[in-house]
Amino acid sequence: MKSRCRVWLFAVSLFACGLTASARLQFSIVSDHADCLYRCGEVATFTVTVTESNEVRATSGEVRVRVDNFGPQEQGIYTFDLSKQNPFTVKGTLDTPGFLRLCLSGKNAKDLVWSVGYEPEKIEKGSPSPADFDAFWSAAAARLESEVPIDAQMTRIEERSTADFDFYRVSFATFGRRVHGYLSIPKDASRAPFPVSVQVAAAGFGNWTNNMGGRKDRINLFFAVYPFEPDWKWQEKNLKAKYDEMDAAYRKNYGTGYSCAGIADSRESYFFYPVILGINRAINWLAARPDVDRQNFVYSGTSQGGGFGFYLCGLNKHFTKGAFFVPAITDTLGYLKGRMSGWPRIIESQPEQKKAEALKNAPYFDGANFAARIRIPVRVAVGFSDTTCPPCAVYAAFNAIPVADKQMTHGFGMTHSCRGDIYNKLGKWLETR
Repeated sequence: MKSRCRVWLFAVSLFACGLTASARLQFSIVSDHADCLYRCGEVATFTVTVTESNEVRATSGEVRVRVDNFGPQEQGIYTFDLSKQNPFTVKGTLDTPGFLRLCLSGKNAKDLVWSVGYEPEKIEKGSPSPADFDAFWSAAAARLESEVPIDAQMTRIEERSTADFDFYRVSFATFGRRVHGYLSIPKDASRAPFPVSVQVAAAGFGNWTNNMGGRKDRINLFFAVYPFEPDWKWQEKNLKAKYDEMDAAYRKNYGTGYSCAGIADSRESYFFYPVILGINRAINWLAARPDVDRQNFVYSGTSQGGGFGFYLCGLNKHFTKGAFFVPAITDTLGYLKGRMSGWPRIIESQPEQKKAEALKNAPYFDGANFAARIRIPVRVAVGFSDTTCPPCAVYAAFNAIPVADKQMTHGFGMTHSCRGDIYNKLGKWLETR
């Protein structure tokens, strides 16, 4: 049966002196399985049609197609002459669980990625958990409590507060720094205890790392991961320059950006180590409030925030549900099994002379290892065309979650983003008792 799952990608038209310099092309890919899932050893057939902006089939030009395992294991590179073949078909298969990927490119068209899964529910993470994984994190949390006072700071922000909720800046001490974020609390105390939503921001810098909304019926807690306060007026205050300065300093000192910085020196030197522990203690602080409904305490996050979902829901026992959208920081050693590891590709991003030491410490920060400690219902969304947080890495972590109440939502042709309908669907699930 031909799949209804298809993807379109448009190249931008070029204009010079008022004349169109090139036609805009679009790819359409149709898989021969409706669910884009196959058994190992089964041949997958893809039909590719290339059309111009007026939806007429292109009759000239070439399209290059690379077929691989969503990693370095190339199956073939093919070139199709559109004057002779349009549409054209491509075939491939995998003998082991994973994802088969097509990478398409052509003149006047942006590169396109499309993949299908081969028994993805059987994908195993790149390495086992360290024997002392639980002991390490238990001791780290205990040491933070004994050595560093929490120093919880909570400042009400009048301009962000409304008739429905009070809005606060919050920050908490952790090893060598503070973690910063926002908290909103409903004003109508008669409706307490309130459900709680916790979120950690995605990577990079923009509105998503600097802003949070409040609600009249739910407590919201939000954290960025950077060692400075987020600000909803980040553009006015040129806060992006502060982020760039921070990341540049890490690149200078460690040879890599913040998300991989310090891992080759020690577990405690890794950028995310104090962040994980600081946010974890903040969650404990919040859960101790008398106005909190501890039976309705949920987590959601996208990309880096999705990876922190594995971290926090595996480490902290206050959560009752979790939703992780195109999660990062999963299967950090997936490359050892000949496939792409998840962002930030913590080993592959290191200078060559640091890789061996980084390899020793990276498993302690693999979301797939935290996944095995999760005991709550979980929903995960994966992009089948995501080359940042590849589906093989996301599935490796998802498969390690030992609970029965877990589900994966497939985004066919979805890159490193998440569709609104998926956010809506899983958001409603999170808030359903």
